[in-house]
Amino acid sequence: MVLTLGRDYDYVRNEMDLIRLKALNAYQREYPPTNIGVQRLCRILEAFMGIEDSDPMSDITDDEDDLMEVLNNFPQGG
Repeated sequence: MVLTLGRDYDYVRNEMDLIRLKALNAYQREYPPTNIGVQRLCRILEAFMGIEDSDPMSDITDDEDDLMEVLNNFPQGG
């Protein structure tokens, strides 16, 4: 988030909440940042040229319980 916004950690911690994060994600789906567009272009070129990814990301899980545990470690408020 710090890299996406180009702000420091304190700004992100104090100013970003889940509502703003959801709005930012929706905006970026419609208008992706430049680096995302470049990554997509690279993926298209890799697929066209037959280059395969050597490191599959099979160890990533989408577990809501883990997400809630992490979010509970960062209380909102001032």
